[in-house]
Amino acid sequence: MNDANWVNVDSFADRFSAEALVGLLASEGVPAYIVADEPIPGLSRNFFVLVPPELLHRAQWLLKQTVSEDELSTLALATPDPTGEKSS
Repeated sequence: MNDANWVNVDSFADRFSAEALVGLLASEGVPAYIVADEPIPGLSRNFFVLVPPELLHRAQWLLKQTVSEDELSTLALATPDPTGEKSS
């Protein structure tokens, strides 16, 4: 595979989020790496996660299967029902 042809699957404002996605993709057999736009060394504004073009569809599918940050926050902040029943 030629790394120059890899495509962007997602971008983040922080390296930690990009690394989390790379870890998720790697655990599912999708190679990925991070490229940062760095106008000045040490001053990155965006972190892009790249994957091989032939695995872009799989990477996008995996992203859709994960729970969003908003969903996690909602679940974490929800008050559990003492009866154990789900609220609608």
